[in-house]
Amino acid sequence: MAGAAVKMLSSKLLGKEDGTEAELEQFISTASPDQLLQIKQIDNDFKLSMKALDVDVFKLEQEGRANARENHKDHFMPTLICIVLTLVVTVIAVGLMITTIPESNEGILNMIIGQVLTAWIGSVAYWVGTTKSSSDKSKLLGPVRS
Repeated sequence: MAGAAVKMLSSKLLGKEDGTEAELEQFISTASPDQLLQIKQIDNDFKLSMKALDVDVFKLEQEGRANARENHKDHFMPTLICIVLTLVVTVIAVGLMITTIPESNEGILNMIIGQVLTAWIGSVAYWVGTTKSSSDKSKLLGPVRS
């Protein structure tokens, strides 16, 4: 589906069907407000056409994530990300306790901290969520079933 999306966006934004992701990224990063509005309209048109075809985009996204979790369930990266984000949150918390933040920087700092905390909560939810516990249970039961 991603290949079709790149082809469609390339056709509508670049005027050619064989545009690359890099070309699209360059176009989007330098787009004018009118061009950004055009991109939003293309997105809305895509959603309407998917609805007309009775394609559940949300279900497709969920299936993609479920398969990704299944394919990478024994990988070290979720653990590493969770540990690194926990360290980052700890450093931020300590930094906020010992540092005075200038008023001019409070808004951007609040936004950054909110993003880091959101990522941390997501990583912890993945780590302790049903996917992880189910994977652990399957590992434990694997030798028993054989």
